[in-house]
Amino acid sequence: MTKSIAQGKGFAYGSLVFVILLWGIAPFIYLYYFDYYSPAIMISFTALISAVALLLFSLRDLGKLNATYFKVAIPTAFFYAAANILQKIGLQFTTPTRYSFLENLSCVIVPVLLFFFIGKKPRFLTILASLLCLVSTFILNGVASDLGAAFGIGEILCALAGIFYGVNIAATGTFAKKLHAPLYLMIQMFAEAVISFVAAIIFSRVLINGEPMEPIRFSFAFWPLAGRIITTLIFSTLCWVLRTNAMKTVDPAAVAIMMPFSSVVTTVISICVGTDTLSGSLVFGVILGLIAIILSGLGDKINIQKSKKQ
Repeated sequence: MTKSIAQGKGFAYGSLVFVILLWGIAPFIYLYYFDYYSPAIMISFTALISAVALLLFSLRDLGKLNATYFKVAIPTAFFYAAANILQKIGLQFTTPTRYSFLENLSCVIVPVLLFFFIGKKPRFLTILASLLCLVSTFILNGVASDLGAAFGIGEILCALAGIFYGVNIAATGTFAKKLHAPLYLMIQMFAEAVISFVAAIIFSRVLINGEPMEPIRFSFAFWPLAGRIITTLIFSTLCWVLRTNAMKTVDPAAVAIMMPFSSVVTTVISICVGTDTLSGSLVFGVILGLIAIILSGLGDKINIQKSKKQ
């Protein structure tokens, strides 16, 4: 029994590493599609593709659907879609550096939310790992050199986005443990598609200096459309299923600490292709991030051992 639990845990952490690697590669792939789709429309289209794929995959399991799935999936979809939308607005009023850093507030907010949701007191290792994770992203994204800038509406919106991402992680890890992951994600993706599409319509109607905040752009050209469907199935549908399943056995706080490491993968690839340069802050930030992941894993293991004794 203990061996099977350990194997399940190992597979869960392996799945998360796989997701981190793919999400680290994703920005270089998605950048191509912004020539064909406006950001909010692309979010909506991606969610819709994933939802339909999950529906087809889960046809035999539709009988398992009950009110619990909707009670959990729709609110988590709202927070995830809201985080994406807030980031899209906030990025217009801040720098990409601060945008990236503030997104990772989720790694600090998740332990707090777990205490709020289920009364789970964050242990010392979890708190330390969360703070190290935040410092790591602080260094990796070069925020220290930008501290003199004002903290305005853009930073506030991006910070809220980071908190909302944290709500999505904590709520999924807390309330979706016993739910069939594909069914749960199917409902969440359908809800996100609707919310993002409504946001796209609103963005197209709101004018800034006489121009739409985000004009609707959607291409029906075969290769961009086919490529977008394929990349969505791999980088969105598959990764979300793997991450959600992993959160059934891995502490959500540990997941929140691991996920920002995808930005390290992005940075390493950027250095390899010559769009960025290796620096001391990058190395230091990566080391701190690795320590944070190790500490979160140790904290997760200690939590499991204590829960067994109880």
